Amino acid sequence: MALNPSADTSAELLEEFRLESSEQLPRCEQLLIELEQHPQDRERLRQLFRLLHTVKGNLGVVGLPQLTPLPQAMEDVLAGLRDGQLQFDSILGDILLLSLDQLRALLREAFGGAPSGLSSAQIGSFCQALHALAGAPAGRQDELRHLLLQQLDPSTPLQPASPAQSPPDCQQILARHGIPLDEDMAFFIELMQASEKRSHYWQGRGLRLLALALAMNHLGGHPAEPAQLAAAICLHDLGMAFLPLSLLHKQERLSREERRQVQSHPRLGYDLLRRLPQWQAAAEIILQHQEHADGNGYPKGHNEAEIVPGALILAIADTFDARTHERAHQTLSKRPRLRAILEINNQAGRQFSAHWVEVFNRTLQQQPELTRL
Repeated sequence: MALNPSADTSAELLEEFRLESSEQLPRCEQLLIELEQHPQDRERLRQLFRLLHTVKGNLGVVGLPQLTPLPQAMEDVLAGLRDGQLQFDSILGDILLLSLDQLRALLREAFGGAPSGLSSAQIGSFCQALHALAGAPAGRQDELRHLLLQQLDPSTPLQPASPAQSPPDCQQILARHGIPLDEDMAFFIELMQASEKRSHYWQGRGLRLLALALAMNHLGGHPAEPAQLAAAICLHDLGMAFLPLSLLHKQERLSREERRQVQSHPRLGYDLLRRLPQWQAAAEIILQHQEHADGNGYPKGHNEAEIVPGALILAIADTFDARTHERAHQTLSKRPRLRAILEINNQAGRQFSAHWVEVFNRTLQQQPELTRL
């Protein structure tokens, strides 16, 4: 897709637009996330509409009219929400978030950055699908939403997995990585499964984390001893199970004290495992799994060089699972995997190790079934 601003546009005007859009698009994203929590909030919807309308108008001013159909199609969907033709839900939110990602990628390419990989035909087809959704009768909206979501993220399933496609159990995953199911490991798994019963959001989380994190560790050359990593996965969030349910399920912004309580959760699993001499490495993984590569994590503010590999791996796997399963109670379609992968890649070198983000990407490319557990 040819993305060259008009030669008549001054460099100063282009830079002004680039700076404005770099603020406007994240604000659009934030408003969409807020609308998921407050779908009836008309003021947030109006703000989002105005921002997109401004971006669309500015595209014409700076000589990029070929990009205006995408924000226009998104405006049409927002108009459908405003007029009551559409209802906001997590699927529609994901469609619009992924649409913003496409627009951001196109703008990045227009300003000399990495190619977006999007053709004119792809953008045109997607805009037509958005237009169709905006004007669709209620009986066709679910079908069109799922088709749009699959168009944006082909890995998105259109229906729940068949019972015949049963996932592996913990013992099978451990055996795949040569980890014996001894008395300690069996006990750790029992604790993990018991803690998952504390919240309906957590069901099956430990198994998914075992599968992904151990696969990343394998592809990355086993820098973490597999059994130690598995033990850490089983117990890394044990402390969360001892927080009040009202705090675990709170959707509003946490207070300073509530944030302190949440950030203390690695300590419980760490304190338990460090009592067992043979599990010291697992204890350290637990303690560090909320540290960030850039040193802005907790509890000690370590940077990447100070964080053990198992914790760097677990941080990515844990975040990916949270992003793709946090709304499983609301809809059959989880948060699009593409969206979660993009979020993790955007944090490479900051929240996450850039090296392990690259290993994460290769792991999912080679074993896409890991995203469907």
